[in-house]
Amino acid sequence: MNLFHILFLTLTLPVLGYAADPLILTASAPVEVAPRSPASLTLGDVLARTAELNPELLALGFSRESSDGRVAQAGMGPNPNLSLSVENFGGTRLARGSDVMELTVQASQLIERGDKSGRRIAFAERERDVAQASLALRRSDILAASANAFAKALAETTRLSFAGEQLKLTQETFASASRRLQAATASPSEVARARAALASAQAEFARAKSASSIALASLAASWGGSASEIAEIKGALRLPATPPALARFESALAVSGNPRLGLVSAMVAGQRAALELESARSVANVTLGAGVRRLNEGPATAFVVGASIPLTFRDDNSGNIRAARAMLRAAEQSLRAAELEQRAALVAAHAELSAAHAQATALRREALPAAEEACVSVQSAYDKGALAFIDVLDARRGLIALRRELLDAELAYALALVRAETLAGTSFTEAKTLFERP
Repeated sequence: MNLFHILFLTLTLPVLGYAADPLILTASAPVEVAPRSPASLTLGDVLARTAELNPELLALGFSRESSDGRVAQAGMGPNPNLSLSVENFGGTRLARGSDVMELTVQASQLIERGDKSGRRIAFAERERDVAQASLALRRSDILAASANAFAKALAETTRLSFAGEQLKLTQETFASASRRLQAATASPSEVARARAALASAQAEFARAKSASSIALASLAASWGGSASEIAEIKGALRLPATPPALARFESALAVSGNPRLGLVSAMVAGQRAALELESARSVANVTLGAGVRRLNEGPATAFVVGASIPLTFRDDNSGNIRAARAMLRAAEQSLRAAELEQRAALVAAHAELSAAHAQATALRREALPAAEEACVSVQSAYDKGALAFIDVLDARRGLIALRRELLDAELAYALALVRAETLAGTSFTEAKTLFERP
């Protein structure tokens, strides 16, 4: 089973791709990567590090040399044969002894017909194209996962800042309630509630700190590094006034293509080359030979020439030709199906993007200002003694919950944008702009 059959049977890859700068896969000796000092990283920095240092991509880079070797081997012709035969010796009566022995030395060469060498080279080149397209698809998956990890790390860092703000507020509230209790203007139950809120905020801060550390470690793993190499995530989830139009992604897909479609297209070309090779194999080869025969009886020397060609009335390779033709038709249908699936997935990703943008915009423009205003009013009323502490806690919890909901919507937008750009085969231009937006 050749490479095309394996890839064809396993073509259930995720509909995810990223056509960044053209992939140049070359074999290189493994190098020791020195630990990097902590740095502030943008999305562009992360993608560059991943493309340069990801261990899997470095390992896959050796496949280019392997494919070139197969192409070179495909152009090799058959070796000549040299035969030596001894006849008419060790017999009885007249054939006894060596008087009638014959010694023949003959060289023969298989002559390929039907341009088999050229077809083999073309097939090996298409195999190389399939291998390269497969690696490009894997590269796109890794870079897309790296972009998602960046977005999630940024979100977890923001959640940690929210938790820090909440912890600071509960510390201040607990201190205020304790002073009010000493001044006999607050009840012990109020202080107890403040202490409980402080303990809850401390636990939430510890959880957010752990989640942020895990997210940073996952991000650094994209290039085989550690979280200690990240001093800061530079970026902010600030959505544009309007999301990119679907037509922009569709036009980008039509121009740049997509790694998954590129893989299926390479497989179609490979199956076409396989059909041509099987057709060439149906043409019988010719074997030519020439040599010298030594006759002891006489003695005398004679030349020997010969030619042979197989009779193909039983095996004309028609079965393999029929199978290759069927595989070609199946590959062509798979390409059409992949194109339809790709566009459907792009439409779905854009719908998710638009929905997340609408939700985030509504929360930021309407809900968040109202919640912040309500929180300030409740705190002011509490300071004047007009409201109970439980009202302050409820207002603050509502504001924090709203901020987290907004962050979730912005993160959903970012992930949908990354998905749409990978499906469209772009180079994360919109995502970089999103995270670098002031």
